[in-house]
Formats: sequence, structure tokens, C-alpha cells
Amino acid sequence: MKLFTPIKIGKLEVKNRIVMPAMATGFASEDGQVTERMISYYEERAKGGVGLVIVEFCGVERRGRPLPMQHMIDNNLSIPGLQKLVEVIKKNGAKAAIQLHHGGIKASAKITQVQPVGPSDFPPYPAGMGPPPRALTMKEIHELVLSFGEAAGRAKEAGFDAIELHGSHSYLIDQFISPRFNQRTDRYGGNIENRARFACEIIECMKEKVGKDYPIICRMTGDDYVEGGITLQDARITAKLLIRSGVDCLHVSVGISDNMIPTLPMSIPDGFFLHLAEGIKKEVDVPVIGVGKINSSEFAEQALNEGKCDLVAMGRALIADPYLPKKAREGRAEDIIPCIYCNQGCITRISDWLDMTCLVNPAVGRESGFQIVRAKVPKKVLIVGGGPGGLEAAIIAKQSGHDVVLAEKQEHLGGQLNYALKPPKKDRIEKLIDYFSNQVKKLGIKIYLGKYVTIDFVKEIKPDIIVMATGSTPRSPDISGIKRENVYWATEVLEGKKVLGKRVVVIGGGQVGLETADFLAEAGKDVMVLEMLSEVGTDVPPRNKMFLMKRLLEENVQIFVDRKVEEIYDKGIRADHFGLHEEFKGDAVVISVGSKPDRSLMEELKEIIPELEGFYMIGDCVEPRKALEAIYEGARVAREI
Repeated sequence: MKLFTPIKIGKLEVKNRIVMPAMATGFASEDGQVTERMISYYEERAKGGVGLVIVEFCGVERRGRPLPMQHMIDNNLSIPGLQKLVEVIKKNGAKAAIQLHHGGIKASAKITQVQPVGPSDFPPYPAGMGPPPRALTMKEIHELVLSFGEAAGRAKEAGFDAIELHGSHSYLIDQFISPRFNQRTDRYGGNIENRARFACEIIECMKEKVGKDYPIICRMTGDDYVEGGITLQDARITAKLLIRSGVDCLHVSVGISDNMIPTLPMSIPDGFFLHLAEGIKKEVDVPVIGVGKINSSEFAEQALNEGKCDLVAMGRALIADPYLPKKAREGRAEDIIPCIYCNQGCITRISDWLDMTCLVNPAVGRESGFQIVRAKVPKKVLIVGGGPGGLEAAIIAKQSGHDVVLAEKQEHLGGQLNYALKPPKKDRIEKLIDYFSNQVKKLGIKIYLGKYVTIDFVKEIKPDIIVMATGSTPRSPDISGIKRENVYWATEVLEGKKVLGKRVVVIGGGQVGLETADFLAEAGKDVMVLEMLSEVGTDVPPRNKMFLMKRLLEENVQIFVDRKVEEIYDKGIRADHFGLHEEFKGDAVVISVGSKPDRSLMEELKEIIPELEGFYMIGDCVEPRKALEAIYEGARVAREI
């Protein structure tokens, strides 16, 4: 496969074409230093067989920080920690680069305690958040150029093989290049050459500090996807200017993060940005890195063979499974943990100023203390429930050497994941169900499907440990008429039960309610959603919510907030709206107002629980939440057994 052939970036040879791009983790210390947690995280990715690791964005100046736990390279105190980080990456066979960064007007005044700066004092970013930015003076621009250059020198001293300059995602360098942000009239504004001048001067300064043969990569914008922003035509010109200044490789992404496109949720097609990399590659003679939901070796190989790029950046795919390259090379695609692009553990947490984790890989951020250790005394373990938490617990317990039995009341594995994949654009969840199913079968775990666990069954199995992963059941609100024949539960609808009538009212505007509305609208129903809160989708990750709401708008789904439903009747519902009683006509009503823990088995098992060596509850049977919590709890409990 071409994917596993070496390639040169300048004079640096990389063993294969797989790049781990820079992605914020929140693992740095409060003062911006490398931590052991960060070292363990990157060490695991290097062990997995990736060719080039680009360490997450590293600040060159304190006033440029957009996140509180961003690590810094603005003084020499950072060098010892970075040296340790480089050492573990390189000793495991990968090349190490580091991304240099300044947030510009995206810097947080709450963190930095100073006014954000940028090419211009307009527009504020994001609108209405904190003080408006001010334009950099010429003196400050020259000082920032030097700051980048000095940071490059520190990176080289720390032992990095290359540097990546962050010139995309509407951060400072991209702000200068983009006409949407840059309204200067001096030599740093106006035409493309002037707008790119800041980036070019930084590259030239960096080359002076590190030497002309030291590789510099530039992450650049191929398109802003907004009116008045960078276009691919602009980007082609910018690319040539960057190369003329000394860039050895281009990493082509998109610019404006206001529109959420850079985050690529589940609903966006795989390889969404590759046409931009291809558009740049046709114009330049340096390697080009393609990015954007490249999640399998087969897809990556196709992109390379079609000439869309020279290297592939596999970001969230390597968070989900750091050993993806090794498994792919060994022909073990079925063993690769699939990223489902839910954005819950990574982007959403980072945006909330929390540390990163991963729904499908709970070991993320816990690498040093979350290894699977063989049990000294193997136990007989019964897992009750074949949802994501129960499946994760079963796999880890089996890998730890225990004798594992899993019982699931449905005729198939996956639990509520089977409902979650039904709405439009969510079929990728099926890959996670397939992964779990393949692993439990491959490990030889005894599976009982269609099995309601009883006390007699438990006595027959004779487990030492029981892990309850029985999930949750739909919550039934106290509404008059809820037992009418025209009333359905969201889970029934997603499971395939036919909803009669043309007009459907969905009660509940959380994630399940909105996605059920999307599902019904795609099926040709006229749908309205009623939510008692003042906002819908409060439990939907913001980036996912934007695309979901856009689809609902296109499908003419009507949404009403601050409506408390009082009665369901044969042709609709009545709801209270600040004391006013309103009627909403509908042939059918779908209930989606949350869930309650399913602990129905607990009463029957009470008499034998004291006889067990261990009894655990995980996932929604503890408290209804998301798969992220269920899988983590399954992974943690299985390691404790």
C-alpha cells in the first residue's frame, strides 16, 4: 500500500504517509507546561505506528491563548518538558513536529486578562463575547514575527524534527490572510500578497533561527466557506507565497470555525476537505497533507492513489484508536476501534475548557493508569445487558483473563445504540455496534440473546461477579390522554413502528426528540416539536446541533418552546404557554421526555447479591446519560474486577 511507503518533507524522511494532526487535549499544566499525562497520551499514538506526530498547538505568546490548559513555548522553561515529550515519540518510531500558534482575536480575555489583538479591530470574535479586539501596531507585528522565530528555535532545541505553523481555523495568521478579518490598509492588508506578508515574514524568521534545511509545515486554509472569506483560488496564490518563503509542506484545512465545518460531525461526508488539498497539490511541488474525516486505511489509500494528497491526517480516528496504523498494516481492520464523530469527548469538552476523552476509547487521557492487567485470580463474570457499557465491560473483563458471560434481553447487541443510528446521517454508529459484536465473538465470550435474566438463570451461571448494564426505559409524563392509540414512544418509532397519519407532534425537544422529528420528517411527515424549556437541544453537542437544526429547518419542522403539554386528544394536544392554553393539531403524538433507570431486575436479585464477590451497576441503570459515560464505567469496572 502506498499509505505505508516513506516520504520526505524537505530532508526529513517519514516512514509512512499517516499524520497525527495537532489536536488540543487540555492535558497541559495550568502554567502551560508538558505533563506526564500528555507524554503518555502522545507515547501511545507513537507506539501505534503513525509516521508523523504533530503535537497540539503550542502558544508563542501568553496573550494569544484561547484555552486555559494550552501548553506554551514562549520561554526556555518549556524546553525540558518538550524534550521528554519528543523523546517518547521518537523512540517509538514516529517523527515529531510541533504546531506553533497564536489565537489573535480568538484569544480569551477571560484567560489572558488582556484585550485580544488581531489584524484589525473588527469584527470581534466571537460576536458579543468579551472585549472587542484591537489592531496590532506595526511594532507589535514585528515583535510577534520574532516571537514565532524564537519559539521555533526552542522547538528545534527540544529535539523536534519539524515545525508546523498554524495558519488556519481563523487564528491569528489566518486572520491576516483572510479578507473577512483583515481590513488593514498598510503593507499587511489589501491584496493577497500583503495579507500573506505576516505569515511569510514568520516563516523567513523561523528559517533564520532553525536553518534553511529544517522542515517547516504550514497548516493553511483552502476555503473559508463564508462570504467574503478565503476561496480556493486565493489559497492557491497563498500557497505559492508560503513556499517561496521556505515552507516544505502544506497541510490544507478550512478557515472559519464560526460555521462549525472544521469540526466535521457525523452528518458530514468522509473526506470532505480533500478536494481542497487536491486543488493546492495541483499548483505546488511540495508534499500536501489532506485532512477531513479520513478514518480508514482503505479510504486513505484511495485518496493517495487518486492524487488528492501526499500524506493523510487522521485526527479523531487516532484518538479513537492509536493503533489504527499498526492494525491496518497487519490486515486487522475489524479490530480498529471506529471513531463515530460524535464530538462528545473531544471537541465539545475542549470547547467547554475541559480535558479531552473519547466515547469509544475511555483510555484517552488515562493511558498511564488504565492498562489492561491480567487477573491474578480469574473470576466468573456475568454482564447483564448488551448495550455499549455492558459490551465494553465484557471485552475488558475477558481481556483481563476472566470467564465472561453476557446476557441481553433483545435479539441483538448494541442496546440503545440501535435507536441512535436510525435518525438521518447517524448510520456510522452501526460501525461501533459491529466492532463490539466482532470483539465479543472473537474473544469467545458466551452470549445469550433474547434472554431475560432471572434468579434461576443466575444460579445456573454461578457468577462470582455481576455487572448490571440494564440501561433505561422511556419516562412517562403525567399527561392526560397519554394512553391513547395515537400516542407512540420515540424508541418505538425509531425501532420501526409505523406512525399513522400525516401530522405528528413530538413532545420533547432534547436530542432524542429532535432526531426523532428529523427521522419522521425524512419519512414525509409534517412534524412539530414542543419543548417545555426555553431552548431545544440543550443536550446536543453544539457542533452537531447546528447541522441538526439546519436539517430540521430545511424539512419545515416547526419548533415551539416554553410549552408544557397538558392533554393529548384524538386530533392533537393542548399545551400551556405562560398561562395561555394553546392547541396543536396532529394525527399522532410521539413522546420523548427522557428516560428512567431500568432496575427491574434488582428486586429479584436482592437475595443473592450478598453472596457475590462483587456487584456493579454501570450506565443508564445508574442514571440515564450518554454512551460516553456508560462505556467509561464499563471500562473502569472491568479493570477493577
